[in-house]
Amino acid sequence: MITLYSAPTPNGHKASIALEEMGLDYDVVALNLMAGDQKKPEFLKICPNGRIPAIVDHDADDFAVFESGAILLYLAEKPASFYLRMLNGARR
Repeated sequence: MITLYSAPTPNGHKASIALEEMGLDYDVVALNLMAGDQKKPEFLKICPNGRIPAIVDHDADDFAVFESGAILLYLAEKPASFYLRMLNGARR
């Protein structure tokens, strides 16, 4: 299970779209950027730069990943991921 910390921004949408397309189980924690949720100490423990999106992979010992590009690469490399399925499909 993955927890996605995000807000309705283009970068936030990238992570949620990837999770949906890859069929991974996840929960969303919506952050209110106008209220400064991304700068609160509990979020900064996950993402020290205080920006969204960020994920916590609970199946990987609560491993945290932040920045949309890093999240997309991390998700693509998970076993049985979308990336591997796409490679196998492209070889047919």
